[in-house]
Amino acid sequence: MDPATLEEKYPFITKDYLEGILRREQCESAIKVESFKVIAPLAKGENYSSDILRVTVNYTTGSHNHRSTTQSYIIKVSFARDEDADLLDAYDVFKREIAAYDVVMPKVEQLLSSIGYSKRLAPAAHAIHATTIKHFVFEDLSLQGYKPVGRAEGLNFRQLQLVLEKIAKFHAATAVLYSIDEDSMASHHYRNISEDVPHFYPLFQNSVVACGEQAAGWPTTQGRIADKLRALEQTIIAKGCRVYTRCESDFNVLNHGDLWVNNVMLKSEPSGKPIDAILVDYATGFFGSPAIDLSYLLFTSAANEVTVEDFDLLLQHYHAELVDTLTKLKYGKKVPTLLDIQIEMLRKGHNGVMFSTFLIPLRLLEDTSNADLGGLLGKTEEAIAFRKRLFSHPKYRDRMEYLLNFFDRKGYLD
Repeated sequence: MDPATLEEKYPFITKDYLEGILRREQCESAIKVESFKVIAPLAKGENYSSDILRVTVNYTTGSHNHRSTTQSYIIKVSFARDEDADLLDAYDVFKREIAAYDVVMPKVEQLLSSIGYSKRLAPAAHAIHATTIKHFVFEDLSLQGYKPVGRAEGLNFRQLQLVLEKIAKFHAATAVLYSIDEDSMASHHYRNISEDVPHFYPLFQNSVVACGEQAAGWPTTQGRIADKLRALEQTIIAKGCRVYTRCESDFNVLNHGDLWVNNVMLKSEPSGKPIDAILVDYATGFFGSPAIDLSYLLFTSAANEVTVEDFDLLLQHYHAELVDTLTKLKYGKKVPTLLDIQIEMLRKGHNGVMFSTFLIPLRLLEDTSNADLGGLLGKTEEAIAFRKRLFSHPKYRDRMEYLLNFFDRKGYLD
């Protein structure tokens, strides 16, 4: 990254700042940073709520064990562009992610550790700054062998199993945590779709209409299903508000809130067999029905070969992990049955309609040069052209036509 651009956009990234991070992390006060390099590891369009940077630091250790070495970190910076920052501030995304790392995650990890579970749920946060230029400094998971997943292909059955195992542990631990400390979820009652903040309404309304226009040309969705999609423009927001309305008597968990392929990193054996998943970006967590995360993941991120029959097997797998963890943690309330989870999927499955219609084409998009919030929400010629290109991708039909028939059978489009 050009030094002048770096200094202008991210003036807090200095040798002194990085020395402080390293000294705290390694408990060594004599560390000295010699140089550092900043790159943007993600292409534009890979992340829609922040700038993601990788900082590689060359430094020397103290005199007793003097050596030169390197370390890298991932820095997540809230958007500097005023319009995007204001939009996201309305959803308290930074506040929620701070709460996830400062309040929730340490207690969740403590609970899971008490039953012998030591795998990681999220990257370690080495620094959190909530003022001026808001940012986090995270460990670089690539150093531990974790890699992002090819978003265009989506997640196969085994990869989905690993993600569901991880989210089941998180869901179970947060349900237990809430049962003993309700204040732990105080920052996560904000509804991601609500009557009060209309900023993203056009995204959902435009997307379902655009999907309907495409569906009108597909053999199994033309006519009735396409008409239902276009009609959803009038009711999709009200339905979304109901999805994010929590009933205190139900089984509730802290949802990741943005559980799709872009926020999954996998670790694999040399043979390529995936052995662990870790989740990133906890900025839109919501305390509510677990079906919010489940519908989001399965309907936006499953690879084309994952069938609706597989959905049932995957939910069964999730439920087994959930029950096992709740039981070991001695959860004091009613443990949900598999039928309860399936009923929740019927009640909250509209979430999958809302997000799959535009996240699946975003997965497929090769040219992401205009892929930002403005391109998704704006009314400029560039934004309109971007959305037209987004929804007319030739591979959109490959998955969406299949899902729309599934959604129709479930009643999600009515």
